[in-house]
Amino acid sequence: MKDNEKILISACLAGVDCKYDGGNNENEKILEIIRKGNAILVCPEQLGGLTTPRIGAKRKGDKVVNEEGEDVTKEFQKLPRNLI
Repeated sequence: MKDNEKILISACLAGVDCKYDGGNNENEKILEIIRKGNAILVCPEQLGGLTTPRIGAKRKGDKVVNEEGEDVTKEFQKLPRNLI
């Protein structure tokens, strides 16, 4: 990675409590990248319009369905184009 290059990182990996259950998945290797200033933190689910906490969801084929059976695929597919 070049010094001025930035990468998108899921905010929960940086210790931000935005995971579906309100917790995080803090990861020391990710924190090192952030400390070097090479990261832009995002929560894709929040960008897609989902709340925190939210009902857990999993992929089922080409769809994403939450634990109540609701199709939340469109929320998981949303990402502002200026971030890609």
